[in-house]
Amino acid sequence: MLVSLVGGAALAAPDDPVTVRFLGTGGPEITVERQGIATLIEAGGESYLFDTGRGVLQRLYETGVNPKRIARIFYTHLHNDHIEGLPNLWMTSWFLLGRTRPYDIWGPEGTAMMLDGMRKMYGFDVRHRANAFNDARVLINRVHEIEGESVVFETAGTRITAFPVEHGDGNPAYGYCFEYGSRKVVLSGDTTAHENLVRYAKNADLLIQNVIALPDALAAKPEMRGVLAKLTTVEQAARIFSRAQPRFAVYSHIVLKEMSGAQGVSFLESQTRAHGYKGPLLVAEDRMSITIDENIVTTPPPDLGSLPALDRKASYSE
Repeated sequence: MLVSLVGGAALAAPDDPVTVRFLGTGGPEITVERQGIATLIEAGGESYLFDTGRGVLQRLYETGVNPKRIARIFYTHLHNDHIEGLPNLWMTSWFLLGRTRPYDIWGPEGTAMMLDGMRKMYGFDVRHRANAFNDARVLINRVHEIEGESVVFETAGTRITAFPVEHGDGNPAYGYCFEYGSRKVVLSGDTTAHENLVRYAKNADLLIQNVIALPDALAAKPEMRGVLAKLTTVEQAARIFSRAQPRFAVYSHIVLKEMSGAQGVSFLESQTRAHGYKGPLLVAEDRMSITIDENIVTTPPPDLGSLPALDRKASYSE
């Protein structure tokens, strides 16, 4: 079976499913329930991590994924809430867990400079933790800076395309289209409503969409105008969903000023419906997962009480 793609040739369709793990679903706000944005896609025995917000190492562990499995990381943009979990993931998965693969990292212009700064900040560890069990060459990241709309990764059956979006003071910013055979997952990244997003998300299995929702009084304040202009409002998201018609629409990178928990989820759901979108909708939670096959199945966050202590001898999900 073949599938037609936006801007590229068709891919042969593998039979196995795609799993999306919502490691962190929050924005810059510090809340009890949401860590920083990070989304893991698993397909064909490989893992692809999109953004590394705060807490990503902990959330990988809590989700039952050994962090040393991560070898490919894709950044939507370089705002701090999308990158600040990387140093912990990069260093701890190496010296503690025995990671043996360097990272390949894709991101906009400035990614190489950011990684150079991280290496300098952790210079003491880089120099002193290397030994017979921890190969220093593993800490040498391979950087791929993105320029415009392009296929940034491709193997047999898998293609990842980056496309420009609009994020104000976060530009250059990108969304990603992940294709595995006939399966398609689109990640908006941080953006206001953008035609590139609609174009790539048409008939996707999953559209993972950033969203901001503010009470009217807060939205009217001058200091919030710039924030609202660079993220997707609920009204804008509802229009995007209605035009693109994904099999499943999912909110992540959720910015809910003065709302949290069940109240915030209910508000997002009701307002999205009020603005005209009637299709399948999910407000993602940290550590939730979705499996895409003939059916789309959501799995709630796993029980934290059953997780073992993780060290280099641990074998779960390796």
